[in-house]
Amino acid sequence: MNLIRLPLLISIQFILTLLLSVQSQAQTSVWQVSNGDNTIYLGGTFHMLMPQDYPLPKEFEQVYKKVNWLVFETDIAELDTPDFQKKFLKAMSLPNGQILADQLSPQAYSGLIHYAAKNNIDTGRLQHFKPQMIALIVTLEELKKYGLTAQGVDSFMGDKASLDGKMVTKLESIDEQINYIATMSEGYESELILQTLEDIQVLSRDLTIMRDAWRSGNSHDLFETGISPMKKDYPQIYHSLLVERNNNWLPKIERLIKQPESKFILVGALHLIGEDGLLEQLKRRGYQVQQYNSTP
Repeated sequence: MNLIRLPLLISIQFILTLLLSVQSQAQTSVWQVSNGDNTIYLGGTFHMLMPQDYPLPKEFEQVYKKVNWLVFETDIAELDTPDFQKKFLKAMSLPNGQILADQLSPQAYSGLIHYAAKNNIDTGRLQHFKPQMIALIVTLEELKKYGLTAQGVDSFMGDKASLDGKMVTKLESIDEQINYIATMSEGYESELILQTLEDIQVLSRDLTIMRDAWRSGNSHDLFETGISPMKKDYPQIYHSLLVERNNNWLPKIERLIKQPESKFILVGALHLIGEDGLLEQLKRRGYQVQQYNSTP
């Protein structure tokens, strides 16, 4: 599994706690945005799923068939290239002469060593990576235990669009996304590791919550269990990975709305909700925003 496909998986909190109870009224993670003349669709995605999560909710397939233009967070095709892998690993590696043990507090490093020993991970291979990369590795190790081994919505739709000859564009470059991940939580690396190790303790429970929530599209519970904890525990990461990127994407999305051809824009689910989310920002700018009504 390609690490860059998981920009919101640094903490389990970021994507797992999405819903406490499924509402009886059918909802969806796909939204329709209009300026009165033109319409685009915004889909909230998960970057890693279980095999049994396929087929995707019908709304994704219905909107996919309506459009000939898909827009992703970044260049989906480039993610699997050797050039990207090289660039990503370089950005996530420590400078020569530095090791992980020197980057973390004794408490954070001790917790990481204990986790590695319990999970048969060679700590020697971790020493030259930044704490941000270590948080990714720990999270992936845990997600795999619970069956999240299938490609996520983004990569699935990207592959499908390529086969069908649909136009595919992006909201940010690969270099921009790598930089967000490599520099997040700078100055708070020990806190990042400690919180990640704490979050994985409730992973089993939250995985069930996550999968139900994504299919139901309940924005209220998504905010209460996804955004609120992130703002409290990771304010710096919340700002850099969500707020800053949303603000950068918004003018690009507005330009796409002004064009007559409909598009399907697919971004991580947490980018859509809350006062800093794309949906509220578009509403404040006068656009008509509503959940997509699927056909039988």
